[in-house]
Amino acid sequence: MKILSVGWFGKESNTSLHRHKALVESFETVDKVDCTSVLSIYYRIANKLFNFGFSIRLPDNCCANKEIIRLVKNNEYDFVWIDKGITINRSTLEYIKATNQSTKIISFSPDNMALRHNQSQNYLECFQFYDAHITTKSHIINDLHDMGAKKVVFTNQMYQEDFHTPKVLNEQEKSEFAADIGFVGVWERERCESVLYLVDNGMRVTIYGDGKWNEYKDYSPLLEIKPSVFSDKYPKVLNALKICLCFLRKINFDQHTSRSIEIPACGGFMLAERTDEHLSLFIEGEEAEYFSTNHELLNKCKFYLENEEERERIKKNGISRCVNSGYSNLRKMKSLLLDLSKL
Repeated sequence: MKILSVGWFGKESNTSLHRHKALVESFETVDKVDCTSVLSIYYRIANKLFNFGFSIRLPDNCCANKEIIRLVKNNEYDFVWIDKGITINRSTLEYIKATNQSTKIISFSPDNMALRHNQSQNYLECFQFYDAHITTKSHIINDLHDMGAKKVVFTNQMYQEDFHTPKVLNEQEKSEFAADIGFVGVWERERCESVLYLVDNGMRVTIYGDGKWNEYKDYSPLLEIKPSVFSDKYPKVLNALKICLCFLRKINFDQHTSRSIEIPACGGFMLAERTDEHLSLFIEGEEAEYFSTNHELLNKCKFYLENEEERERIKKNGISRCVNSGYSNLRKMKSLLLDLSKL
């Protein structure tokens, strides 16, 4: 198969780049168009106005649309894979279809694309031209159909085998990253309340996050706020923490998130919010642990901090589940496109 991969490939830790790498490893010919660019003031204003309800398109600052048309003009692709195409224009997809009707155009996004804050006017105008929409949010399948999707495919989040993997830490890294309980991610009210509940009950918690988290630097000696981690520091932190908290984004109504897979894949002990999707991904008490209330969260933190052997057993089982169930980008991406080739 010949594939054109369109996405946001800027950072080593970018999951869009990870999916692109999986395509390159899985298929013979993969061309790419990188949508990454410095966000201009006009881009930010356009995005803000769209979220206020105005039908204004986001600018394509890196000329991705022009590059897609150039490549499609000179190549016959089986698939055009577009990873969160919020700057891709309707005219571009119309050109693809006019040039080669057999080319399948696939939309993928790890975000809740039924919610306006994740969309763009460009994306909405392109919606009907995608042959399939792939989502990691099972609860929006009907919403996407109602929006006009021809086909919706649900898949769980994935991990990158050469990035999300247990790391061997040197003594300096162990000293820098080791902590009892930790969370890597942005501030949200509910997750902050859970963290403060733990701290107020004597638990030592380390947060890797910026923004509003910085307002809590002086909250308690038991709460440490550190800068966000990227690149190879991210899997090292997950591996070094005794307990990795996994909170879900309430703004997206998540049932599982990228960290739900990345934490176990990196060799971290995951203590996550209990949902049906989490329970289907990892067996409770065997491959991961879960909580439904702050009281339960506190009790499980206390138990597992005192029971290292149980933590290690669950960590090892979590890694095995990621491998044996094929949660990697490589296995998932290949399987998805082979299935979609039958459309």
